[in-house]
Amino acid sequence: MTAVRPRFTLLALVTCLGLAGPLAAQQDVVRLGITYRAGARPGIIVLATAGLDSVRKIVERDLDYSDRFEVAVVADSVAPLSGELNLGLWRQYGLAWAVELRPVIGGVEARLHDLGGDRVALQVQRGVDPAGSGPQRMGIHRLSDEIVTAVTGDPGIAATRVLFVNGDAIWMIDSDGANLTRVSRGTGKAMSPAWAPDGSRIAFMELRDYAGPIILQNLVTGTRQTVPGTSGGGNALTPTFSPDGREMLFAPSTEGGTDISRVDIQRMCCVARLTVGGKLADNLNPAYSPDGRRVAFESTRSGRNQIYVMDADGANQRALVPFDGASTGPSFAPVWSPDGQRIAFHRDIADGRQIMVFDFGTGRATALTSLGRNEDPSWAPDSRHLIFRSTRERGEQLWILDLESARIRQLTNMNGAARMPAWSPRLTGPVS
Repeated sequence: MTAVRPRFTLLALVTCLGLAGPLAAQQDVVRLGITYRAGARPGIIVLATAGLDSVRKIVERDLDYSDRFEVAVVADSVAPLSGELNLGLWRQYGLAWAVELRPVIGGVEARLHDLGGDRVALQVQRGVDPAGSGPQRMGIHRLSDEIVTAVTGDPGIAATRVLFVNGDAIWMIDSDGANLTRVSRGTGKAMSPAWAPDGSRIAFMELRDYAGPIILQNLVTGTRQTVPGTSGGGNALTPTFSPDGREMLFAPSTEGGTDISRVDIQRMCCVARLTVGGKLADNLNPAYSPDGRRVAFESTRSGRNQIYVMDADGANQRALVPFDGASTGPSFAPVWSPDGQRIAFHRDIADGRQIMVFDFGTGRATALTSLGRNEDPSWAPDSRHLIFRSTRERGEQLWILDLESARIRQLTNMNGAARMPAWSPRLTGPVS
């Protein structure tokens, strides 16, 4: 995996040597035996503790990938493993926070030290494996998220996973690139994965012979159900759950065209058609707004694929993104941000496809990418990170972009293309 961010190797205690004048002014880094550069983000350090090195590295990486901190990485040769904490040392070099990890019976205790306020801002114990592996690894991610929340007031996204397609199967991976697992077990070709709002179930299309029904799969029990209205021939494309998890939208594709339908998946009944394009226009890729009152979707009714919005019952269908036939290429695969303020999609621009974001506040669509071919965006629960597939390096892999810092990192490194990512909600149940 690749993370694009400047890194700085710190070797010695420069300031303690009394360097001053032009030479000191030219120093971009403080040389402490740690990797850290003061900046707009608060500096944080995860202190080393004997027996908890694996946990420390996971927390360190989670905090780094949150894009909320500048993480100071301690060299093993200078990391104190026991004895009295010297919090004043880290405060002296501009760090704002220090995370202390301690082994306890059955797990780990974390203390978050506010170096500026000289207080313990968070003290929690979690039942996790000190080796940092196995099913309890997600508990370490939750610990990291609690640290993010304590500092920023906003929940973190470490305790999340991503579904995606590789080959004929649906795969799942932790948000930090670990725990790659095959999820789909059927004999058909699986496509278009989607998460239930509680993270306990997923849905996907499974192409079998000449039909592609939608499968509901429970991640806890492994049980599978076929969604009503999706197995009568043709392909049932692009499933998506309603925010309350009771309904699902999908796009059945038949000889008569592709249109969006709704089905009650709580009672497993009651299929209703929401769009009527017939052979004149295709309507697909529906995406609920976070409040469940509106739906964004892709339609060819203008002659080329463009992004539209309608009420959840199919009323008031209208174009969302302004269309200019001379300069605006076809647009595909809209996804609503969890905060409801933006819709991401991909669009044909010049010789490639790029990730776009439409902002409801400004009424404008902005390109976020320019390198390679970039498609299939999906939002993280924090509404500031997007995952998408890209050809910017070897093959087609999944990349994560932080919209605030513009930092980008590679998540997957698969043989063959990784595509159709779907970022999970924050995971709290036994599946995680």
